[in-house]
Amino acid sequence: MGARPFAMPFREMNDRSESLAQLTLRSRLSEMAQLPPWIEGLTSRHGIPSNVQFGIELCLEEVVSNVIRHGYAGAEDRSVVVRFVMPRDSYFAFVVEDEAPQFNPLDAPDLKAIDPEDDARIGGQGIRLLREFANTVEYERTPTGNRLRIGFSSAGKSETSPESRNNR
Repeated sequence: MGARPFAMPFREMNDRSESLAQLTLRSRLSEMAQLPPWIEGLTSRHGIPSNVQFGIELCLEEVVSNVIRHGYAGAEDRSVVVRFVMPRDSYFAFVVEDEAPQFNPLDAPDLKAIDPEDDARIGGQGIRLLREFANTVEYERTPTGNRLRIGFSSAGKSETSPESRNNR
């Protein structure tokens, strides 16, 4: 399965989509405990369906933990910023920004399917989960780090147009 970018270009989303909520976390794994209640609050305020909420929680926990563990490599004096926007009805987008070395998860190769008989591969499934649960994913290098936009639609996977799937 290939990378799924946002159906909406960066400029259009930046110009027209105001951040509805923001969470700033320090680069410590213990800070991730703030994610579920923050997402729960967004779910109740913005009518995010529970199945979409599950995907949001899973993807944001994967992305933030990878930034902290791999991007910041244990440095505890950095931050990860997560913003929530709704560029259109029934479409929920999260923008994760960090100051870590450049890493574009869309460039990572697809892993072979998980084999339940093979427990040798533990970990390394975060990008696969991101591609599976998010409708759209888009990466942008910033002057100070990375920006990852992750979109979820309550309408399901058909929300992403085929012509936008390979746009990075």
